[in-house]
Amino acid sequence: MQTARTTTPLFVSQTLLHLRAISDFVALLGLLWGVALGLAVAHFGHNDIGLTTQIVGAALLQKLPSLTVAMVLAVRLVLFQSLERDGNAGLGADMLAAVWTSCVALVVFVALALLGLAVGIESDAAGMAHIWLDQIGQSYSVWELPRLFARMCLIALGLGWIGHVDRLLLRTRHENPSRSATRLLWLMIIAILVVEVFDSYLNGMPT
Repeated sequence: MQTARTTTPLFVSQTLLHLRAISDFVALLGLLWGVALGLAVAHFGHNDIGLTTQIVGAALLQKLPSLTVAMVLAVRLVLFQSLERDGNAGLGADMLAAVWTSCVALVVFVALALLGLAVGIESDAAGMAHIWLDQIGQSYSVWELPRLFARMCLIALGLGWIGHVDRLLLRTRHENPSRSATRLLWLMIIAILVVEVFDSYLNGMPT
């Protein structure tokens, strides 16, 4: 049985490995998406400022960040389980590493997306970035932020659990590695979509 003393270093090392593998990619995705959205806002957003700010807030601060980070993390965990995983790591280490990685990656994505948004707006309409960012901030519900992180943590827990269970119960010694990796990726994608759809269902329920 593993103790906290043996589990903690594995959890920390897994988290650092995950972050080194995906943080730059997540940052690039966030920056590119923010720049593209900023260019669109600066060029077309003056027709309906209220609608534009709602769309931008939804695109940058609601479903897109958790979906993007979750998909990138799923690919990372599939590769990690196939190529790098420490055989001594327990379920707790796998799940906690996935959660911490997802939270850091989510912050990186949102921060770079907002930076890219400002850059995109300034490149097409100089001096307007602070105005648009202020509009977006006013239209964004502060309760969406903890909901975003809660959803991300739930998805990450599920991905860490699926990766561990797949390795212990579903994978066989003679199974083709590409087949097992494909199955694991599909299971993770289904888990991501289930959480996102369930979250949308709960959010749409009358109060």
